[in-house]
Amino acid sequence: MTNVTEEVHEEHTDIEYCPKHPRSEANLHCNRCGRPMCTKCAVHTPTGYRCDDCVRGQQKVFITAKPQDYVFGPLVAGVLGLIGGAILSGFGFFMLLLAPVAGGIIAEAVRWVIGRRRAKSLFQVVAGSIVAGALLPALLPIAMNLALPGGGLGQVLGALGFSILWRLVFAVLAAGAAYYRLSGLRL
Repeated sequence: MTNVTEEVHEEHTDIEYCPKHPRSEANLHCNRCGRPMCTKCAVHTPTGYRCDDCVRGQQKVFITAKPQDYVFGPLVAGVLGLIGGAILSGFGFFMLLLAPVAGGIIAEAVRWVIGRRRAKSLFQVVAGSIVAGALLPALLPIAMNLALPGGGLGQVLGALGFSILWRLVFAVLAAGAAYYRLSGLRL
């Protein structure tokens, strides 16, 4: 009988625990570094399970943006978003087809300016700049009218009519297309 209890005791000493969650049993090992990990820490990749640290380290390899990219990329995107919004907002329904194309063109212009460097945060800032550039002409009259005495949002929105709606649609479609184009996905 003592042999059975000794065998059970030996099995319990072989249990590994997660370094980040000491109370959790480590059922998996990272396929890169071999570190034990629990299911909370495991990140499923196409090649198997990896720990958070290895995944973060691998992602840093792909972040190549430089500080000046955060200035020139959004600047180009904002100016082209302004121009694209001004031109395409007059096309009405056809703008639904043209805005993603314009977003792709803006993405390629930004990619040329930033030298094909990459960073998720850079792509998000570029997309935001497209939205800001496209909506700026519509938002300026709203802000000015609200600042004047007796001005109201209803009066401005009535005066702008559908132009603000089409600019908003352009901004969303172009920014989305540009973001996905820059991040490597093709629409």
